[in-house]
Amino acid sequence: MKAYSIRIYGRVFNVGFRRYVHRYALQCNVNGYVENDYTDDCVHIEAEGEEEDLTRFSILCGEGTPYSKVIDMKIEAKEVTGKYDDFQELR
Repeated sequence: MKAYSIRIYGRVFNVGFRRYVHRYALQCNVNGYVENDYTDDCVHIEAEGEEEDLTRFSILCGEGTPYSKVIDMKIEAKEVTGKYDDFQELR
């Protein structure tokens, strides 16, 4: 198991980006959450899962959606907490 904190910058607000991230997480078997971080002007994701699944998830998130434009993505490895049993879309 691995854990990542991911921050995605660009046109990611008011374009359904969190909904797509939630869908990608379900497809990739990743647990955690996604939320808007208005203080840092990004979408923040906490994700846990198998390394292959997290890699695929990160690639999909970096590609964005039809209405978004990802300019930058920062991924930080973290300690696995195991506290997530699903993936949540937070506000």
